[in-house]
Amino acid sequence: MESTWSARLRKKIHHAERYLDRGRRSLRRGLGLTKPALIQPYLGFGTADRLWFRGRVIEDRNEVAHLNSQSLLTNLRYTYKRYATREIPGAKIGWRIGSQSGELITDDEGYFDLTIAPGADFDESGPWQNVDLTLLDAGQADAPPLEARCRIRTPRPDAQFGVISDIDDTIVKTGAFNFMKHWRTVVSHSAAGRQVLPGTSALYSALAAGAAGPETNPVVYVSSSPWNLADLFERFMALNDIPLGPMLLKDFGLDETKWFTGGHSGHKGKMIDRVMKTWPALNFILIGDSGQRDAHIYADAIETHPGRVMAVFIRDVAHVNEDQIARLKTVAGRHSIPVAVTDDLSAASEICAQNGWIGGQEKEEVEAEIEAMDNHPEAWLHRHADS
Repeated sequence: MESTWSARLRKKIHHAERYLDRGRRSLRRGLGLTKPALIQPYLGFGTADRLWFRGRVIEDRNEVAHLNSQSLLTNLRYTYKRYATREIPGAKIGWRIGSQSGELITDDEGYFDLTIAPGADFDESGPWQNVDLTLLDAGQADAPPLEARCRIRTPRPDAQFGVISDIDDTIVKTGAFNFMKHWRTVVSHSAAGRQVLPGTSALYSALAAGAAGPETNPVVYVSSSPWNLADLFERFMALNDIPLGPMLLKDFGLDETKWFTGGHSGHKGKMIDRVMKTWPALNFILIGDSGQRDAHIYADAIETHPGRVMAVFIRDVAHVNEDQIARLKTVAGRHSIPVAVTDDLSAASEICAQNGWIGGQEKEEVEAEIEAMDNHPEAWLHRHADS
């Protein structure tokens, strides 16, 4: 349990940080240095009974519009802007879905967050519900007429299952298990400069496809990366033909109730529980990597949600956390759940084909994608260099 002095210290630091932020915003306004406001909508998820969406209002310093550069210094500058965002607290946002509408106020970090009951405005055909946003008031910030749209993923009526996937070292190579390597990748690469792990596009697209088309089965991405990277991940997925889906990322920093945001396991475990409770009619394939604690988290998910996990696929990164892998296999074995722990997705595609989750041709496409990377790595790495 946290001590009284620690709680008081955290509260004082939080209040001091807010005071300094207000001072900096006031100084920039006085010097005419403020930038126009920007609405950042994130991909939400929900059902006919409840839709959740989130977003943020910040000053637009072009970090979101920045696409790609071969210059390390340019990428470093925009990465700094991405993490050192100039949030706009107290901004008023109007929202509308069908006949329903309302207003939201951003918090101290510029975030807004809402869960609504769509009622008759729900589109049963899915796979996306749209909430239109309008910036009504940004306080003393520069606020031109501004609109955006939040897209909310809802399963189609004939969805057969869902996929819950990690991001770092699961679909994009980052070296998250190695602190220095990870941050070198994070700060020096744009979306187009990041390396997709082979087989991802083909397998994820095959799993998402079904009777109603390429987005029949929902894919959700759960990661301990910060919300500051949401738009970068979204662009990365679009560039690499990976199915888009809600990204449940992590808040960083301190507030009055906590120093930081908690550990990797706590965040990812809670988000997986949230997804599975939101969509109780769907069972899930879980995909992650061995670099952090995915195997441990997924073993917990199997025990917490018996009968809901169909398979677990783990990318073996540097042969670490073998005790967690052993526990995962033991827990999965008790529930007769197939597990693949390999350095690529070929074994995963084999299991999926055997169980009828993808077709034989789709399995061959996954293997061809992996082979192309193995045989022509330079072409693979630079295929989006001009994007």
